Amino acid sequence: MYIIQKHRDILSFILFVISLIFMREMNYLFYDSTLSPDYSEYSVYLNHFANTDLPTQREHGLMYYYLQYINYYVQYNEFGQNQFLLHRSIQQTNFYIFIVGLIGFYKILRHFNFEKSSIFLTFVFINFFPVSVVQRIVFKPEILAFALLPWILFCIEKYKEEKNVYYLYLSIPILVSCLTLKGNVLVIISVYIFITNLKLIIEINKRHLLFLISLFLLSITFLNFENSSANNKGLLDVQSGATLNEKYDFKASPKIIYHTDIYDLLTSPIKHDHADSFIAITLLETTGDYFDLYWDSDCCNYFKDRKEFVKFEVSKRIQPPIISVEDKELTIFIQKETDIYLNQTIGLFLSLFFYSILIKSVFQNKKYRSYLLATFLGMGLLLFHSISGIPVNNFDPNVGDTYKPHYYSFLFLLSTIFLVIGLIGKKKNRIFLIIYILFSFINFGLLKTPTISFNNDVTPYIEYSTFCEISKPLLINNYGLDDVECFSGDSISSNAWEEVYQNGFAIKKFNITALISTFLIMLYLTSKKIKIIT
Repeated sequence: MYIIQKHRDILSFILFVISLIFMREMNYLFYDSTLSPDYSEYSVYLNHFANTDLPTQREHGLMYYYLQYINYYVQYNEFGQNQFLLHRSIQQTNFYIFIVGLIGFYKILRHFNFEKSSIFLTFVFINFFPVSVVQRIVFKPEILAFALLPWILFCIEKYKEEKNVYYLYLSIPILVSCLTLKGNVLVIISVYIFITNLKLIIEINKRHLLFLISLFLLSITFLNFENSSANNKGLLDVQSGATLNEKYDFKASPKIIYHTDIYDLLTSPIKHDHADSFIAITLLETTGDYFDLYWDSDCCNYFKDRKEFVKFEVSKRIQPPIISVEDKELTIFIQKETDIYLNQTIGLFLSLFFYSILIKSVFQNKKYRSYLLATFLGMGLLLFHSISGIPVNNFDPNVGDTYKPHYYSFLFLLSTIFLVIGLIGKKKNRIFLIIYILFSFINFGLLKTPTISFNNDVTPYIEYSTFCEISKPLLINNYGLDDVECFSGDSISSNAWEEVYQNGFAIKKFNITALISTFLIMLYLTSKKIKIIT
């Protein structure tokens, strides 16, 4: 039995690694992170690190952007600010951060005695889960919150198990690093940790509680001071919504919480037809790209030249579908011209299934209820923000983009991981993982119809890919590409942008201290056991 389980663990780990690297490469080739939402606004952080006398005039903490800056500086500084290298560096950094998060979740799941094979298969699902994919391709700090959160929770769980207060001391640098990333991260994670650990806070030794609070306040003060000095803005001095754009100077109506037009949701699941419905936007964004910002954006390679496996043709007479084995196509005949949203409709039903199982698990699984409820807390705080207008109005009634799950994605993925591992643990449910991955290939547009235009668009990304030498032969065969030349320093464009690192490496001493402390604590938690100290 042990040998069988060992083989399952190894096989599931191999599958996880393959899916992880596969999606990393697909994200790199098919989505340019320098074209991601708000990149132009947040790239000012890179300019700040190049010239620290230039304030960002944004409110985010520096840490996520500092990691991005460090990665580019270490690897590509000599080439200046090249677009393809910058895109490559952004996704590299996000990938490393994502790995740190997965290791943290592995630790906490093993703490709860989940099988290794179930953990790795859950991570396979997360690799393809849209909310997770968005985190890895955009230039935003939510992915770092995802990476830090499980380590905080692991420290709390170890304290609960062993009553060893030093786990809580170890959590302070990680918690401070997380809470100073961004205003929404600060509020959502603070409220979540406070609510789910109120009993722990009440019961802890008052002397230790005083020391913990003092250490926390001292650490967050120093880090916030450095961030505010660089930004000329405080963490809660929101530089979005009505602060910068008058079209967001509205409060949402409370009825947006429950209002849903079922007929419109089924017949027209497209932007911006559901701007007045939180439920509709959430359902469509959970498994899709309702706002057309990611894989459904017509500027990205994900969207271009997708292989269509199902076609709809108008026919005057009713006739059965035709399957073409040679073309790998299913043709369905309809009697009148109409818009059909196949991927969105399938995704909608998958979302309904997902939330129905999640709600059911909340009621049935008391042990992990605090984790399963996390995403609903994120939703509730986002709704409170849009309806109350606190701290500023931030709702466009014509769009409704305030409700993107990305804003609470770190809690969303926490709930998803604990939901999926409960399902994956039952082997009869693993067939759904295969079905979901197959749907993801179609949903993201991973399968392509080779065209000259697509070849021209994707070739530069292949040339700059980390895995160029490995993936080049496969892509050439599948897409009919001409031979491509993998990137080397000699092949860099002479028209590189103005160098961003003209003044040498920028030192942010408190952010560096927090980063090093966080890394060392994670390393320690991974490799050591702490003796019981009361």
